Formats: sequence, structure tokens, C-alpha cells
Amino acid sequence: MRRVQSLATKSGSTRAGRQLDGGLLRSMGAPFAHRDFRWLWGGSLLSYSAQWIQQAGLGWVVYDITGSGTLVGAVMGVRAIPMVVLAPFAGVAADRYHRRRLLQACQWFSATVAFAFGTALAFQWVSIWILFAFSLVMGGSVVFDRPTRQAAMFELVPRDIAMKAVALNIIGSNLSRVIAPAVAGYLLAWIGFGGYFMVEGALYTAAGFLVLQVYFARRDRSAEESARSELSAGLRYAAGNPAIRSLFLMGTCGFLLLVPAMGTLFPIYAKDVYGAGPEGVGMMFAAVGVGGIAGAYLAGVLSRFDRQGLVQVMANLGFVVMMLGLAASPTLLWALVFCALAGGSEMVMSTSNMAMMQMCAPEHMRGRITSLNQFYPAMISAGGFITGPLADLYGPGGATILAAIVCAAGTLALYLYSPHLRALRVSDYQRSSSGEASRVG
Repeated sequence: MRRVQSLATKSGSTRAGRQLDGGLLRSMGAPFAHRDFRWLWGGSLLSYSAQWIQQAGLGWVVYDITGSGTLVGAVMGVRAIPMVVLAPFAGVAADRYHRRRLLQACQWFSATVAFAFGTALAFQWVSIWILFAFSLVMGGSVVFDRPTRQAAMFELVPRDIAMKAVALNIIGSNLSRVIAPAVAGYLLAWIGFGGYFMVEGALYTAAGFLVLQVYFARRDRSAEESARSELSAGLRYAAGNPAIRSLFLMGTCGFLLLVPAMGTLFPIYAKDVYGAGPEGVGMMFAAVGVGGIAGAYLAGVLSRFDRQGLVQVMANLGFVVMMLGLAASPTLLWALVFCALAGGSEMVMSTSNMAMMQMCAPEHMRGRITSLNQFYPAMISAGGFITGPLADLYGPGGATILAAIVCAAGTLALYLYSPHLRALRVSDYQRSSSGEASRVG
């Protein structure tokens, strides 16, 4: 009798566990019930694939041509200039202008630049100044695309599932991070540098056509308010809101110090430490993407946890530990394991951070507050100016260790000395209404 009861209890627990897992999966997929979100997500997948193809290939191209870690960091880092200068204006544009037209313009401009760069590489018209110019111009295009895309998610789904929409957006980014870099190394070997960047241009072109399917409702805005006054109002709000300030500083720790160790140092790890070709770089980026998919899903599950400040601190510290593991990895296989775990930690932190930043913003200035997230890619690029020279001095492992130690110290100091971060609760912001949701079906 006891055995029958035990088996019944075990069977019931199994069914409950399956129901819980199914409930979590259905809950995470709730934004896909909204037609326009589906189209936006599909276009984002193509756009992010183009960005990751560029990220994986450009560093290899620069290192193959120059053999200098400093120049790799500099070319990747120059993207910070338009990101820092243009990010506030990009936020105003996202609030002020029609988002579909703005997204289309960004995609097709990026496609044109990628086709031109691919042509220059194919005809061997490449010089250092062309590499810098390409990185600079593409940085300017992306800075207008991302805040518009991220702010649009809050327009296309109800607020109570907005964090899940953010998580799905980052899952899409990481799907492309898995697929695009894994393919990138083989593309470089098969079709050469020129054809490689032609593929990037084709992906941007297709993403621009998918945006045509997204319906954005007309937004009411004050005709009397100038772009300058909108910019000033957004900056004043962000500077005066302690929760947004704390979130921004928390994001800075990882994006300035740890993420650049991936984009800038992976080509050096692959070529000089593990003796791998461009396929090795692609495998390392793909491993980060695999971990990122799991991390973004976990972040969606953890959105039920009220203390999001604590979630971000623990994720950042986990990121530190995994990057130290990468620095100590004796083989490419071990490096791939730690790359995957680092990608998961990074995505938990960034998903929670970016979603909470947007939830702290009033609806009428969501684009301007979301544009603060564009300083993160700028920090990644600027971090290349740090990690590149450090790699020339101490090797990629030494550069990674130094960055990880400083990041851990900054994360702990911020959490200990910021009561606003410790008190951050997602429930305080979910009660606000974002207005009408998009059409369903």
C-alpha cells in the first residue's frame, strides 16, 4: 500500500513538474500571440545575424591584415564615437518619428554600407582608414536602430509581458549569435572577405522588408515641443531618477570590462593561444550564443523574482568567474565551455538590466530612456581600446583576468553603496499601464 501511494505521489509530482515546465514555456512565448511582435522579432533575427556576422568577421579581417591586437581593439572601439554622440538623438528620433520608417532606413542604409565594404574587400581596395571608416559608419547606423526596436516591443505587447518580450528579443539575438558566427568562419574560407560582407548586406536588406509588415499605431505627441526640448527632458529625467542611474552603472561594469574581452580578444585567443583559424573564432562566438539562449530564457523565468537588483549582481559575478575560467582554459574545448557559461551569465544580467531600464521610463519618453542602452555597445567598443593594448602587453589571458578583477570590485561596491539598487523591485513598475496593446492573431 505504501509503495502504491509512493508511486502515485511520484507520478503526481512528475505531472506537476511537466505542467510547470509547460506553463513556463507558454508564459515565455506569450508575446508571440501578437502578430506585429512576430514580424518585428523575425526582422530582428535577420538584423542581429548581420550584426554578429560583422562582429565575428571584422576582428579577424583586421588581425589578419595587421597582426596587431591594439589595432583590432582600435577598429572595434571606434564604433563608440557615434554611439556616444548620437545615442541621445537616437532616443529622440525613436519617440518623435514613425518607428517603421526609421527601422527601414537603418536596415537599408546598413545594407548599402556592407555591400560597398564587401566590394572594396573583393577588389583589394582595403587600407586601415577604410577599416576604421566602415566600423565608424556602421556604429552610427546601429545606434538609431536599437532604441527604436527595443522601444517598439513595449508598443506591440501588453506591459505585463513586456519583460518576456525583451527576453525573447535577446533570445533572438543569441540565436543569431549561435548561427551567424558558426557559419562565419566557413564563409570567410569559402567565399573570401568580399563575399562575406555581401552576405551581411543581404541580411540587412531582408530585415528591412520584414519591417514593412509591422503595424505601428499613430502616437499622439505635442507638436509644439521641439526635438531639443525633448532631448533635454529625457536627459533630465534619466539623471534625476536614482533607479535608472543605478541600473546604468551596473550595466557599465560588464559592458565596459568583460564583453569587450570577447569581441576584441577572441581572434587573438583563437589564433595565438589555440592555433585555430577563423573557424575557431566562430566556434567561440557560437558558444557564447548557446549560453546566451539559455541565459535569456532563465532571465525570463527570473522576471518572476522581485529583487532584480540582486539578480543582476549575481549574474555579473557569475560572468566574472566564467571569464576567469576562459583565461585559464588550456584547450579550445575548455574555452568553449566557459564561453557558453559566460554567455549565459551575460544574458541574465543584460536582459534584466535593459528590461528594468525600460520599465522605469514613462511611456512618452521610452525611446529616450531606452537610448541609454546604446551607451552599452559604445562601452563594448571603448573597452576594446583597453583590452587590445592589454593583450599586447600581457597576452589575452592576462588582459581578461585584469578586466574580470576590476569588474568584480565595481559590481560589489555598487551593490553595497547603492540603496536604490538593493531596493529595486519589478513589482513597483508592473502596475503602470502602457496603453493599448497590439492586435492579437
